[in-house]
Amino acid sequence: MVQSKSTLSDIAKLAKVSIKTASRVVRKESKVSPKTRAAVEDAIKILNYRPSVAPRAAVGSKSYVIGLVFDNPNASYIVELLQGALEQARKDGYHLIVEPVNLSSPSIIEDINNLLIQSNLDGMILPPPLCDEPSILKTLISAGKPFVRISPSISDELGLRVEINDHDAAKNMTNKLITLGHKSIGFVTGRKGTATTRRRLAGFYAAMKDARLAVPNEFVLEGNFEYKSALIAGEQLLNQEKRPTAIFASNDEMAAGLIAAAHKAGLSVPGDLSIAGFDDSMVATVVWPQLTTVRQPIKDMAATAVRILIEQCRAEKDYNPSNELLSTEIITRGSTAAKEGN
Repeated sequence: MVQSKSTLSDIAKLAKVSIKTASRVVRKESKVSPKTRAAVEDAIKILNYRPSVAPRAAVGSKSYVIGLVFDNPNASYIVELLQGALEQARKDGYHLIVEPVNLSSPSIIEDINNLLIQSNLDGMILPPPLCDEPSILKTLISAGKPFVRISPSISDELGLRVEINDHDAAKNMTNKLITLGHKSIGFVTGRKGTATTRRRLAGFYAAMKDARLAVPNEFVLEGNFEYKSALIAGEQLLNQEKRPTAIFASNDEMAAGLIAAAHKAGLSVPGDLSIAGFDDSMVATVVWPQLTTVRQPIKDMAATAVRILIEQCRAEKDYNPSNELLSTEIITRGSTAAKEGN
């Protein structure tokens, strides 16, 4: 008779192994013989066992739970981030707890501590901008919890990191616009104070400097990685007496806002104005025209962060972790074109 709520102890008894060995099979660890693994897997099928956090945490000091906290207004980025992280955690036999937090809240450290204690996390994933908050890093280090940071800019020696080269990716996209004949190029930055914003803006300036093209101060406006912020910035850019012929936005949601601003101003994209984005998120292919953009492997970055965090959690003393640098590419679609007259 199949039990409705079998336990890890039941699995171990039926397979004639220790609870610890049964736990290793459930967690898909490698240090189990094929014969033993088969016996445990057969027991799992017979008893219709469904692993949960509680019994696994009871096996030892590890909970086999990791956390991901975020504070980011960009919905498309967060969706892809969570998809990559959840898929990898499931693949590796870990449970992922996801929590939104407010970096500006005075209780941010208390919130992080409560999450660590209440969920008994083995480690944590920190996407931007949380990855660069010293107080959060100090809290995790004090708690003895491993962490992986996605696209950080400070303290290279703290924790493992997964990133892309934002500077070079932005520089390459700017060079593409220059190659298309654009000399007056505007830029809408991301969230103020973040490393991603600084690096992408620096890449834009580097390309313009190499091409000996001036960038008027009024051609660079602040956004917040949100559609509305770019809609406002776009209206300001396009209402200037001398407007840019191309605008590069720090992410796709803002590029979509720029397209809306262009339509509102009676301009065609890309006939009157070329627009480029960054991320290659879902937004890039649902706007019209579809966006030329930098493809950032957000899902892969999240999956990689989870993978190397779990490797740390399972590591033996001789484990030698390494950072990961993922590649980007320019995806050309209909929102950019050669400047007329070139």
